[in-house]
Amino acid sequence: MGSVLFANDQREHKQLPYDKSLSLFHSIDDDAIILGSGEKIIYVFVDPLCPYSRKFITMVSKNPIMTSKYQYHIFLYSIPRLKSTDVVSAVYMSPHPLDTLLEIMVEDKEHSDKGNDKAKARVHRIDNIAEQMNVYKRPYIFIVN
Repeated sequence: MGSVLFANDQREHKQLPYDKSLSLFHSIDDDAIILGSGEKIIYVFVDPLCPYSRKFITMVSKNPIMTSKYQYHIFLYSIPRLKSTDVVSAVYMSPHPLDTLLEIMVEDKEHSDKGNDKAKARVHRIDNIAEQMNVYKRPYIFIVN
C-alpha cells in the first residue's frame, strides 16, 4: 500500500499594519545600507545571492532617475537555501558596505567573511524585524507614504 503526500504550502502572508511596519523599520534604520539620495524612502529586504534581488538592485543602481528620486534603505536578509550568510557578513564587515554590496550584486564579484560579533548582532537585529514582518520573499519592498 502506497502513500500520497501533498505539498500544500499555501500559507497566508499576513502583513502588519502600515504604522507598525514603519515603526519596525525605524528601529533598524541605523543598520540600513543606503542607495540613492532622493526624498522618498523605500525600505528593501534583499539576499545578495538571490537572482531577483540582484535584478532589482542592478536596475535601481544603474538608473540615475531612481537614485535621485528615491532613497533605498537596504537590509540584507538571507534566504537559507542560498547559503549567503558569509556574503552578508562580508558586506557588513566592509569599510564601504554599499560598494561591496554593488560589487556582489551587480558585478558578480565574490566576497566572503565569517563576520564578528558586531556584524552578527546587526544580522540578528535585521532578521528579527524581518521575521516580525513576515518577510517571505526577496526583494521585499516597502514604500513610505
